[in-house]
Formats: sequence, structure tokens, C-alpha cells
Amino acid sequence: MELKIELKLLESQRKKAHKKYLEITIARVHGEIVNHVLSNQHDNASNKAILFKKYCRRLNYISI
Repeated sequence: MELKIELKLLESQRKKAHKKYLEITIARVHGEIVNHVLSNQHDNASNKAILFKKYCRRLNYISI
């Protein structure tokens, strides 16, 4: 029983850390997209937009 509680707590800590990492990464990628669009580098912006969508979906999946 104690092992199960410890494993669940460990999973919870990992999940929180991963959510925080994703939130930071999403903010960074969003800033990069804005910079690429403002500097007329649309190819780079479209690649970053795909990553942005991927990370947002992953964060939504984890948050549920």
C-alpha cells in the first residue's frame, strides 16, 4: 500500500514538472513565432506553429 502511494506521488511530481516545462516551452515558442512573423521569416514561423500546436495539445491532454 505504501509503495503504491509513493509511486502515485512520484508520478504526480513528474506530471507537475512536465506541465511546467511545457508551459515555459509554449511561451518561448510563441515568442519565437511572433519574432519570425515580424521579421518576414514565414517558413520558420510555420514550422514553429506546428510545434506550438503539438505542445498545446500535449498540455491539454496532460491537464485533463
